[in-house]
Amino acid sequence: MRREKILVVDVETAGGFARPLVYDLGFAVVERSSGRVVETKSLVIDEVFYGMADKMSTAYYADKVPAYHEGIAAGAFRVVSFWDAWKMVRGIMRRHGITKVYAYNCSFDKGALDSTYKAISGRRGSFFPTGTEFCDIWHMACQTILRQPTFRKFATAHDMVSPCGNYRTSAEVAYAYITKCPTFEESHTGLDDVIIEAAILNKIMRQKRKIDHGIIHNPWRIAQIA
Repeated sequence: MRREKILVVDVETAGGFARPLVYDLGFAVVERSSGRVVETKSLVIDEVFYGMADKMSTAYYADKVPAYHEGIAAGAFRVVSFWDAWKMVRGIMRRHGITKVYAYNCSFDKGALDSTYKAISGRRGSFFPTGTEFCDIWHMACQTILRQPTFRKFATAHDMVSPCGNYRTSAEVAYAYITKCPTFEESHTGLDDVIIEAAILNKIMRQKRKIDHGIIHNPWRIAQIA
């Protein structure tokens, strides 16, 4: 029997949060049941990274740009046009029979890719094929692993609580918890973040609980409920 495969995605953006433009797109084809990573891609979007220097200077992680240049030179990132990335993603989804896309804070990643589509094409459109189902790992984590008493003890012990008293629920925090590594820090590059998000997803799936996979506003609130 063919095992269901999904796409796990992460983006890094420039230009602010109102109209984010994707300069780094990482994604992995993952077996949903086992968590096995089948295929990965790490793409730098040419039109944004090289063609929008003014936007890149405002990138949230602009200080990492030199590291991208080094990574490109070393072959860690592949520079492609936005349309080549668009065709690549759709081709991989078609080849593997993928209909579900997962990301941590999925609404941001989907929105950023659609925003980039509009900026480059001049028209509205979806980066992903019609009929794609979008699933938020953040929402899933807040229903499961981030509501566990052991997480609350871990978060309290390692200063992962906001000044307002809310447990933090970022991917960095979730991965630190499941690996019991409180000093873990995300690299904030697309593919590296995808790999940790896939690991979080696998941990969630191993809970074997019926949960909502969809996108909602403020899923962090769920993790505050005892």
